[in-house]
Amino acid sequence: MTRHQTALFRQVLLVVDVLLSALAFTATLAIRQWLPHVPWPLPGWMGELATLGEVAAYDNVLLGMLPLWALAFYMCRTSDFRASFGSVGWRYVRAIAVGLGLLVVASFWFKWSFLSRSFVFLLGGVQLGTLLLGRFATMEVIKRSKRVDDHRVLVVGCGPAAVAFARSLRERSAWNNRFLGHVCVPGEERDATATPLRGDLRDLAAILDSEVVDEVVFAAPGRPIETFQGALEACDLRGVDVLLTMHGMVPTSGKVELANVTGFDMPMLGCTRVPQGQGLLLLKRTLDVAGSLAAIILFAPVMLAAAIAIKLDSPGDVLFKQVRSGRNGRKFVMYKFRSMCVDAEARRADLEKHNEMDGPVFKMKSDPRITRVGKWIRKTSIDELPQFFNVLLGHMSLVGPRPPLPSEVAQYEAWQRRRLSVRPGITGAWQVSGRNNIDFAKWMELDLNYIDNWSLWLDMKILVQTLPAVLMRSGAS
Repeated sequence: MTRHQTALFRQVLLVVDVLLSALAFTATLAIRQWLPHVPWPLPGWMGELATLGEVAAYDNVLLGMLPLWALAFYMCRTSDFRASFGSVGWRYVRAIAVGLGLLVVASFWFKWSFLSRSFVFLLGGVQLGTLLLGRFATMEVIKRSKRVDDHRVLVVGCGPAAVAFARSLRERSAWNNRFLGHVCVPGEERDATATPLRGDLRDLAAILDSEVVDEVVFAAPGRPIETFQGALEACDLRGVDVLLTMHGMVPTSGKVELANVTGFDMPMLGCTRVPQGQGLLLLKRTLDVAGSLAAIILFAPVMLAAAIAIKLDSPGDVLFKQVRSGRNGRKFVMYKFRSMCVDAEARRADLEKHNEMDGPVFKMKSDPRITRVGKWIRKTSIDELPQFFNVLLGHMSLVGPRPPLPSEVAQYEAWQRRRLSVRPGITGAWQVSGRNNIDFAKWMELDLNYIDNWSLWLDMKILVQTLPAVLMRSGAS
């Protein structure tokens, strides 16, 4: 979880707490209306409960409590998900006490004679139970979900500042942050606790090319600017986020911001070349889920017909499963309808001399490995439909750079690796710009331009342009 995602997640938890409190209020009202009719004796502190009057007036009370709860939760820092469950419980108790206190004051101020004292007592208990259960369920679901990407951090530096940052990352950061290790700076005195050691600064580019790294933290203050120039350029070229503790060490491109890291008492500069509007990115993910579900339902008959045709046309599985490289090089299995014979991969080496695309990508219009049905589903892009399941699982997005093969990524130049800095997509700038009719370098430039200028409007525009591109079979083979 990045710094930006952490801030958004706190806001989401605050909203969830308010919604759960509203649910608790409604449940308490129902319980209080039911209690006078229970067939067993009530506890002595409840006394003889009369039927609750003016029930409709409680709706206005609920509306008034929503901002008060939000204020109470904010003041008591209940959205700090890094705190222990017991600590969060005590914060909830304080927030509920504040909320009930404000409710009692409001009842006297506005002379709410209808407000039952038993309702207020019940609300405190029901609200506490609802909030604790809701928080426990929310955190467990997220922690156990394999769809939540871990955020992999590499620290440049092996001195006290780097060790302090690594300690804060282990002890105070979000649950899915993964500390990869330290990269030593030449001439730096290494702290014995700076482990694991991944190499020195000269190895950074190779590490970025061979491993999944989401962010590089330069925690070696006081070093000359020239020491880190090549390392910063390596990160910048590949679209890897950067945190800096050095003065004047700002890359020539990308967005720069002041950054605060919990548990690390040193000002830092954050540098990124990928979209960071977490609210908009959350909306993009919401649209991905809704869009993929709608597409799966809409195209279910087409997918069923394609599966039957593939099975009847040639031996082998209906689905073609292939390992692809996702965000920052994460491996995932991409699904497509099989359009080639079962030994297609083994026969590729013999056909390399007929490759019609430059760069590491293999494309051949009259590929003899393609089956009769495969040729048709490729022309109509029906072979891509199973990728909506990849979108639903979080491996891909509706719009983004196409996911490459790991073998293709291994042949990328440094600047081309930046296209891996975002989640890959089913469609993208390449698909609506001619697909196989453009060369590899132009393809890479289109993807990087998409990353640099991303917006929800751009996604919508590409989605709208995809339909005529598919119908006209632009560049399909």
